[in-house]
Amino acid sequence: MIPKECKRLAEVDFPIAVVSKHSAREKSIRHGHPSTLHLWWARRPLAACRAMLLGLLLPDPGDEHCPEDFKKQARELLLRLLGTIGPKDEDLRRALLKFIGDFANWDNSNHPIYLEVGRGLVKAAHGNEPPLVVDPFAGGGSIPLEALRLGCEAFASDLNPVACLILKVMLEDIPRHGPELAGELRRVGGEIKKQAEKELAEFYPKDTDGATPIAYLWARTVRCESPNCGAEIPLMRSFWLCKKANRKQALRHKVVRPGGGPPRLEFEVFEPQNDKEVHDGTVTRAKATCLCCNIVLPPERVRAQLAEQCGGADALFDSNGNRTGGARLRAVVTIHPGMQGRHYRLPNENDYQAVWQAKKRLEAILNKWELGGKKGLCPVPDESLPTKESHRAVGSQLPLYGLKVWGNLFTARQKVVLVKLYGLIGDKGSLTPFLGCAFSRVAMSDMSCTRWNAVAEKMQHTFGRQALPMVWDFAEVVPTADAPGNWKSGYEIVADVIES
Repeated sequence: MIPKECKRLAEVDFPIAVVSKHSAREKSIRHGHPSTLHLWWARRPLAACRAMLLGLLLPDPGDEHCPEDFKKQARELLLRLLGTIGPKDEDLRRALLKFIGDFANWDNSNHPIYLEVGRGLVKAAHGNEPPLVVDPFAGGGSIPLEALRLGCEAFASDLNPVACLILKVMLEDIPRHGPELAGELRRVGGEIKKQAEKELAEFYPKDTDGATPIAYLWARTVRCESPNCGAEIPLMRSFWLCKKANRKQALRHKVVRPGGGPPRLEFEVFEPQNDKEVHDGTVTRAKATCLCCNIVLPPERVRAQLAEQCGGADALFDSNGNRTGGARLRAVVTIHPGMQGRHYRLPNENDYQAVWQAKKRLEAILNKWELGGKKGLCPVPDESLPTKESHRAVGSQLPLYGLKVWGNLFTARQKVVLVKLYGLIGDKGSLTPFLGCAFSRVAMSDMSCTRWNAVAEKMQHTFGRQALPMVWDFAEVVPTADAPGNWKSGYEIVADVIES
């Protein structure tokens, strides 16, 4: 055991430059990294936690109270990685610091020799009784995870239920069941995918030419309030669909002025030769510009109109299934068998009919819950969104636009999909928490605050930053299709974490 009088290594020296380099690199590591298990904002770099724990758990060889037995065992352990170490205590200190810096590298975090040496050093310092590392505000679990990696006992707690889920899965379930759990998760996840494809096919119909839609690009709409206009204004940040260097596609509009009614916009997909051919967006800082009369609708009127639509993410239909207002489809992104890349087409009647069918299905789901006496939680989250007045630190601007409850963040079709996925997951025993993490990844991708990245040609999920921003034109992904944000990518990412 380390005498109380003996200084710890971190009190004397620490390889801060090397550890900082590895900590910064961790931000770009996605495949299999624990940070991809579930979104958590206050994550601490594993490299820094692993290195600092070693620095605090190991004694300084240069201290006069450092046990000789530790120095002897440390030299023998480090011999496997660093070769012969000089006879002085300063030489052993430099070797320990070199090992800590190297072990901070993510590539070495599960290397058998590095693990054996790291755990051996902790055991040499503390004997056969593993030290206890306590983290009462564990959050994403970086500190207790690295404590377990070094052979320590770990105690972790947190008040946030999301943090508790992450801690339970990462610190208890994965170590208990081992990497073979990944294969079982893929098997069960695949079965759920097949069932979901079958039961949700009517809401995502394939094109007549065999193409498969992977995303629907929507725009919320408001009405021009000019007395001589009254046209529908699609709120679009950009008219670009694809902005790759060798392949560019965008939307081009024209104004149609029918007799006896307000003007309307019609779109076409075209290939611009330069950026000047693509029209600027219709909305900026909540000000909407009418493309028919060039009148600018002020932010307060945009908010008022969207508030009447509960945020405006849903298309509105009459009793015959004809769209009468609300969100408007800008374009549909498809993939063709045997053809490379994404393809873009204008929406057709079948696309809107599928949305109408989803709205009717959602009404049936909610009616069934209400007729059943509203037992249990509502199938669609009906808790209030935090406002600036009620939660100053985390209040959202979305209630200003009529999004009052969490369910307003999702379109009717998205609600139907998530309710169905939830039902298919059910209770799968030890796999349930992992499937829950995968479900959460789908939920933050299949909702109305996502964006379409025209450069990468993919959906960007909601949380590009720690906020719930208002998104005027959003991308609705198809969770059963082969594209980012789908159900398969959700459980595959979780399975990668289990394996690593």
